[in-house]
Amino acid sequence: MATKTEPNEPTNSNSHPAGEAELVHDARKAIKRMRALARLLREEIGEQEFQRVDSRLRESGRRLAASRDSEVRLATLTRLRTHHPKALALPGVERLQTQLQTDRAREGIARNGAVSQRRALEDVADMRSELTRWNLLDHDFDALAAGLERIYRQGRQRYTRAKRKRALPQDLHDWRKRVKALYYALDMLGGTKTKGTRRLTKRAQRLGDELGEEHDLFMLSAYIEAHPEALGEGDEAAKTLLKLIVRRRERLLERALADGARLYADSPADFTRRARHALSH
Repeated sequence: MATKTEPNEPTNSNSHPAGEAELVHDARKAIKRMRALARLLREEIGEQEFQRVDSRLRESGRRLAASRDSEVRLATLTRLRTHHPKALALPGVERLQTQLQTDRAREGIARNGAVSQRRALEDVADMRSELTRWNLLDHDFDALAAGLERIYRQGRQRYTRAKRKRALPQDLHDWRKRVKALYYALDMLGGTKTKGTRRLTKRAQRLGDELGEEHDLFMLSAYIEAHPEALGEGDEAAKTLLKLIVRRRERLLERALADGARLYADSPADFTRRARHALSH
């Protein structure tokens, strides 16, 4: 069973060569990966230890959320303008872009105050160091099976909830979190290197990306609806933007539900048996 036992994304704010946005992105990925590791080992480490670690990682993620949200809204609008340059060549859209850039800069100033981004990054680095004692190589698959089955079952339940008509954005967001946990768990177990799990692992990654983009678009649309003044007078820009966002979200949801149907076709028990056979050889 090939393994990667810990997140490998750099989180040291003093040595990371990339920009701040990439630093925050890497830190959030590390948090998700560590939470997936804790879920894999949940039965082994015990509920009390799992809750302690998960709670601390969740809090670190929350400290970085505002920074991520302001960055994502701007990146999402930029991506839409790249794909629809003519339709979005409107003064209101330009005004919105400027406002989102201002919001991002303002958030950067706020992080230097009471809510410290540096503290969150240091927490992530500390947790990575602490969790090096959780080496997956020290456990056979039977010790990890219950955790993997639980992750898959929870994702399957959220898929069932999401595929109903008029699924709420929160339903899709909750589903995405479990899809990402499954991807990270499979990846750490060597899922991309094993023939029997390679397709499942890549499908989970693609599904997580689809649901992630859908959520980013939802966040931008919610901002537009909450801040119509950001686009200036008139509503042509808002209507055009929201129409394009709705269309893209519908396409992404259609793809996600199709991928979800394939990813969660097995029962949790059958999925775990399938993974055991593939990853134990």
